[in-house]
Amino acid sequence: MLTVDFINVGYGDAILIRDLETDFSMLVDCGDMTTGNPGPESARITASDFLEQAGIQRLDLLVLTHLHRDHSGGLTELLKKVHVQEFWTNYLPARTYWGKTVRIPSEFSAGARCLLESMNIYLSALCSMEQSGTKIHLKSVRNEMRGLSRALRAEIYLEDPTLHQRQADIWRDVLEDRADNAELDELDRFINNTSIRLRLFYGEKTIELPGDVYADCWEQHQISPCTIVKLPHHGHRDSVTPRLLDMLAPEYVVISVSNTRTDDCPAASVLDTVQKRNCHLYITDAVERPNFVECRHRAVHFSIDPAGQIASPRAAH
Repeated sequence: MLTVDFINVGYGDAILIRDLETDFSMLVDCGDMTTGNPGPESARITASDFLEQAGIQRLDLLVLTHLHRDHSGGLTELLKKVHVQEFWTNYLPARTYWGKTVRIPSEFSAGARCLLESMNIYLSALCSMEQSGTKIHLKSVRNEMRGLSRALRAEIYLEDPTLHQRQADIWRDVLEDRADNAELDELDRFINNTSIRLRLFYGEKTIELPGDVYADCWEQHQISPCTIVKLPHHGHRDSVTPRLLDMLAPEYVVISVSNTRTDDCPAASVLDTVQKRNCHLYITDAVERPNFVECRHRAVHFSIDPAGQIASPRAAH
């Protein structure tokens, strides 16, 4: 039995995948430092608290798709409660910088400061994981297949290698105390497209987890159909196009997003594209949108049995 929980961390991603037959557990991203201020009736929960309540003290694999804080900010609290066996990342600084702290100039833009905060969380996390014996792996091959458990395997994709090199150059300047606001703003504009994109296979069922890769970046490929897709970039208008969704042809679509966003997220155009294709749509937070039922839940939960039958997806309360 495979279970997949798209955790309601507010505006961010945290996805828990478990193969119950082999006691394999992996987490893709870990949300932000907090879940924000959603109000007393909210069911938002941090990734670390969700795992703790599920009784998970060990992760066989932790994947950080990219270094935006809404995907990496939860690392600090997560590593206090959970031992990570193996860690995948798309960027790995030189070992000499692990555990160090970079300056965050107050005059820098909000996006630049947020990236620097994410880097400080990341440097501390790398040091912590090394000390606890985690196997840390940089993913730099554009296409790779990896077995995860007896029944679960992953295809790993990376997009434009020039973006990964540019990311490394900008971070090198930061780590050498030459941080430049304009360069960090540039990184903030393209870092989503450096995301590790995962496709998980369990029997004949497939789960597409693309991080925040914009639709126009990966729809240029021939994409095979999938069973479940988590839309990238929280349902922003750049997250999916009719062409990409037609290739994916998913039965289920999940959007991980806060219900307090004021920037058309999830975008009305995206919801229209999904609903016109009769996909089953689930949103992690209690988003109010036309023709969509508001739900307050801790996670959107799927379970798939070895024969490939999907139990009716439900909210994990």
